[in-house]
Amino acid sequence: MSVDYDAYYGIGYEVEANDELEGSEYLDDGLNDYVCCNLGEGFSSFQTGNCFSGDFDGVFITIDTPFMFGLDLSESKKILDTEIKRLKLDSQGNFGVVGGLLVW
Repeated sequence: MSVDYDAYYGIGYEVEANDELEGSEYLDDGLNDYVCCNLGEGFSSFQTGNCFSGDFDGVFITIDTPFMFGLDLSESKKILDTEIKRLKLDSQGNFGVVGGLLVW
C-alpha cells in the first residue's frame, strides 16, 4: 500500500458556506465541489485533509496572480473578497499565505 499526496499553496483564505448557502442543494456534493464548479477566472481552490479517513481540514480559495498590482496586496485582497461574497461564502482567518496537503 502506498500513500500519495498533493501539496497546495497560494495567497488567499480558507472559506466556509455562509448561512444563506448552508443547507441548500448547492452543497449536496460538498463545499469543495461547489467552489470548483462556480469559481471565477483568475482564482484557484483546493481542499486539504485525508481521503483515507475522510477527515478534511478545509477548502481554500487563492488568487492566481496576487502581485499583479505590485507588492501591495490590498487590491488583490479586494478582488478576492468580492469573489468570496459572490460565491456566498465566509472567509476564515486572515488573508495571507495558505496551504496544505491532500493525502489520498
